[in-house]
Amino acid sequence: MSLGGATALPSAQSANLTVSVEGLRDHKGNLLFCLTRRTAEFLKCDKDPDAVRGSVAANVGTLNFEHMVPGEWSLLMIHDSNGNGKLDKRFGIPREGFGFSRNPPIRFGPPSAEAVRFEVPAGVSHQQVKMRYIF
Repeated sequence: MSLGGATALPSAQSANLTVSVEGLRDHKGNLLFCLTRRTAEFLKCDKDPDAVRGSVAANVGTLNFEHMVPGEWSLLMIHDSNGNGKLDKRFGIPREGFGFSRNPPIRFGPPSAEAVRFEVPAGVSHQQVKMRYIF
C-alpha cells in the first residue's frame, strides 16, 4: 500500500520508505501506524501535526511511504485486532500487538526514543517492524 509522506518534495530530494510488517498473529482488524519526526514524543502521535498516521487492513504486509522529507524518523505500529481504533490495555499492559522501528527489546515499558529513531536518506530505504504480543 502506498502512502504519501508528510511533505511533498521534488523527487530528487525526497525519500521513499518501505516498511515490511512481520509476526502478525492474524489478519483481523487493522494496523494503525504513526511515522513521526518528533522522536521524543513518538508515543504521542496526536501531538505531532506533521506526523504521517493512518490505518490499513491487517492483511497488508508492506507499507510504502513516498515523497518523505529525509531525516530522522520514528515508527509506531499497533495491531488493532478488534478495529476500535486504539491500543487496548489491561492493567497498563498492551492486549494487542505492537511494533516499533528498529525492533528494540521490550522490557518494562516502552522503548526509548533513541531506540526507535532511524535515518531515512534521500532515495529508497527499508525498515522491518516485528509485531510483538504480550497476551
